[in-house]
Amino acid sequence: MQIEGQELAKSLRVLQGVRIYLVEDDLTTARVYQRWMQEAGAVVEHFATAGSFSERVKNSDEWDSSSSLRPQLLLVDLVLPDGSGLELIEQWHKRWPQIPILALTAFATVEVAVAAMKAGALDFLRKPVQMEDLVLALRKAQQHGELLRENQSLNNAVHILSIAQTLASISEKKALLKTYLRLITRELKVSEGFSFFFDANRSFPELLLDLRQAGIGRTEPQELIHGALAPMFRNRAKVPENVAEVDSVTLIPPRVEVAYTEDFVVVEFKSPTSNSGFVALAKDGQNAQALLNSLQQVAPITMQAARTFQNLDVATSLSLVDELTGLYNQRFMDVSLSQEVARSQRYGSPVSLLFLDLDRFKAVNDTHGHVVGSQMIKAAARTLREIIRDSDQLLRYGGDEFCVILPNTSLEGAHILAERIRSAFAETQFDLREASGVDEAENLKVTTSIGVACFPESAHSVQDLIKEADAAMYSAKRAGKNCVSLANRVDMT
Repeated sequence: MQIEGQELAKSLRVLQGVRIYLVEDDLTTARVYQRWMQEAGAVVEHFATAGSFSERVKNSDEWDSSSSLRPQLLLVDLVLPDGSGLELIEQWHKRWPQIPILALTAFATVEVAVAAMKAGALDFLRKPVQMEDLVLALRKAQQHGELLRENQSLNNAVHILSIAQTLASISEKKALLKTYLRLITRELKVSEGFSFFFDANRSFPELLLDLRQAGIGRTEPQELIHGALAPMFRNRAKVPENVAEVDSVTLIPPRVEVAYTEDFVVVEFKSPTSNSGFVALAKDGQNAQALLNSLQQVAPITMQAARTFQNLDVATSLSLVDELTGLYNQRFMDVSLSQEVARSQRYGSPVSLLFLDLDRFKAVNDTHGHVVGSQMIKAAARTLREIIRDSDQLLRYGGDEFCVILPNTSLEGAHILAERIRSAFAETQFDLREASGVDEAENLKVTTSIGVACFPESAHSVQDLIKEADAAMYSAKRAGKNCVSLANRVDMT
């Protein structure tokens, strides 16, 4: 009879590679069932008590990193020495409804069957169980489990697609970073989450959203910036001179990795403008590597966020860029200067503004034509770029007027830089023949009239700073051009 059973097992090797958890306190019965399942090709892990099984389930995080460790079936005796099999089934079904459960019982009454089914069991087997009944019941449960997992996979795909579509519909990049954080926090049950925007023209990221759960997270945003995020700010690509020339079509893949501090997972969304969005995540009770694995399971959400961030950032940057020179335009100045003045008020550091106008530009334009005039504007932009510091922001205000925003710079320091600019233009002769195609466009000269104002030395607000710098520039014009004029200092009391 034993030989017939073994032959049957070989012929019914339908559980090949199926991982099964067996919870059975009778060791003799457990050995028999385990041997039968193994002969049918299954990989069986046996637990003699409810306690040992519960301890094993506590370490279920490893299932996320390796599907080969995840059980596909659960076979449970309803009577255990240290607990109820029904309670065990109910707890398992609530957490993993896609992994079928078979109940084992020596009391095959209708009440027992109903109770097992209500708890979440797919079916039950009455002891003593014959080998072919056990194998076929397990095979049926496995097929049911495969169908459940396929349906779950389809539902997950639809769910993830819905989230991705939500992200794709957002029309502002900072709102996108905040929404992505909220969605990922909900999907992965994250306990600490932060989103930041990093403007490549600045040296410090802007905190957009802090989603620390009360009583769990203790990490402060500044601590995170100086620790986990700091290496990502180093050796960054330079801001392109002309955003209009960047490749806005090719997607820059998001950077997703465990921070070097090993307590956070960091997602960086990049843009060809060198601006970036950062999202930092941590989960209480789970190491960062396990959280990284969970994040990879919802990769389509992150990829859609990356694409949308890049598109929005490039579009925004293009709207803030002067098409002729590739410099930022007046719209950008309004935003940037407001931020710099706010920073000045917060930290007590001054910010200065230069208003610069090209003298004799109209004569160049009228004599040689608009093509030469346009090339002169571009040549002036290149000259200014070579003089100003990396931390300064150069803009074309309009026509032949330029502005330079000087963070952490006093009126005196701004005056020194303005004189350097004035001197450079006064000593330069521009040869624009090749650029314009006009043979007479050589040895051209333009000088500059520059107005200088500083917050808070000569202005109390953003509007006053612009007004005072502009007025100082016109004073330089009236003074004979090719000179620098300083705004008056205001009463600080």
